[in-house]
Amino acid sequence: MTSLPIGAASADLWAAAPSGIDKDTIRSLIGGPKAWRATELAASAPIEWLATNRLPCAAITYLVGSEGIGKSLFVTWLTALITTGKPFAGFGIPARQPQGAVLVLTEDDWVSTARPRLEAAGADLEFIRVICEEKDGTGSPTFPKHLDVVKDAVAEGAALVAVDAWSDTLPSTLSVRDPQQARQALHPWKDLASSTGVAVLLCGHLNRDASGNVRNAYGMSGEIRKKVRFTLLAQPDPDDESALLIGPEKTNLAGKIAASKFKIGTVQRFTPTAESDGTVPVLEWVGDAATTARQTFAEAAEAAQESGGSSGAAAALDEAKIWLADELEDGGEHDSAELKAAAKDAGIAERTLQRARHDMGVSVVARGRRSFWQASTHANTEPVSKNLGTGGTGGTGQETAGQDTNELCQDSICATRANAQDIRYARGTNGTDSDLCPVCRHPLGLLAAAKGVHPDCSRKSELALVRVDGQAAA
Repeated sequence: MTSLPIGAASADLWAAAPSGIDKDTIRSLIGGPKAWRATELAASAPIEWLATNRLPCAAITYLVGSEGIGKSLFVTWLTALITTGKPFAGFGIPARQPQGAVLVLTEDDWVSTARPRLEAAGADLEFIRVICEEKDGTGSPTFPKHLDVVKDAVAEGAALVAVDAWSDTLPSTLSVRDPQQARQALHPWKDLASSTGVAVLLCGHLNRDASGNVRNAYGMSGEIRKKVRFTLLAQPDPDDESALLIGPEKTNLAGKIAASKFKIGTVQRFTPTAESDGTVPVLEWVGDAATTARQTFAEAAEAAQESGGSSGAAAALDEAKIWLADELEDGGEHDSAELKAAAKDAGIAERTLQRARHDMGVSVVARGRRSFWQASTHANTEPVSKNLGTGGTGGTGQETAGQDTNELCQDSICATRANAQDIRYARGTNGTDSDLCPVCRHPLGLLAAAKGVHPDCSRKSELALVRVDGQAAA
């Protein structure tokens, strides 16, 4: 038979083949694509999930988030559930037999960080395979060069492969900023997932794009998002700085669902010393967030842009609270759509307005397809037994003699205590916490705290309200 070079065209192979050998036989020897009858291919089957609507089997999921936010703790939390078979309905994980997990950990030290966290989370280390060169966990693999090692580990019965961080495992000759090379880097993982049914979780970082379009925020390359069918977005909770939100950002496999809310707790793992308290961080599930991951990302970016960046976010929130307190002062119901439109005209981002509503405990009432906001109010019926001088304090900080008002605060809004701890009000030069009305000395609610006084009290007294920052201000 005629010798042909490697990579020769199919037509040349057919021509050089000895008589009696058909094309299908040659194709079976050289491999490559062929035209299949659809009925000859694998039968249809439903999507299988490692975590329903959050982590599909037989597919790549890309977990993206800012550095140091807690993505590694999430991988640890997930690994513990998979290797113990414990159910977690809140994240879509049913009870199963314990399954294996294959971990590639390039960012955390195995001895002092990764292993203690896995143990603290309750993971079964017998079901975990760690891909590295040395027994101390050092020596990261490079893919696809070392992918066969992962395949062998998966063959032992793994349900999850997690690579954290995926970019650390790419060869130096590959640049995922190039669309073709990005696809080339992801393709071996896609083949592994499809051929074995394992869920592949690749972890990466967000860039510093502040446009609010999450598609532009994927670190390294937006091509990653295009290639994978499912992505998870990890981000801080804009309403709770101590919380982490993780939820689907891109999904071709399921409908939109709310992000999941986590907090980072600690477990005592070692004996405390002068250098360390001996605790290890663990991730704790709190519940579902109010919005999807993509909505949260866009709204947080919008709020940051309109408030001049993160340094102005707190000031913007304070301004929104004061504005909302004015709008809801009458205690009646206000159409939410009209409030949002008015807030927008006042330069307040909707996300900031929603945070103000949440912090102030404003009620939302649904009536058909419309919703209304209303301040929680009730009368303060306890009498005021103070002599409040009509002439004020004279700058001494002491109450002067005057008529005994002994009146009620009929319009007090005091259902919830204020949390604007930076605002203080003073009589003359002596400051008092904003928790109390400076006139009647009864608790201020969140709405009244924005002004520093009950509405009726402000009309009944000539008491001077002075805003100070740590000390009295003129």
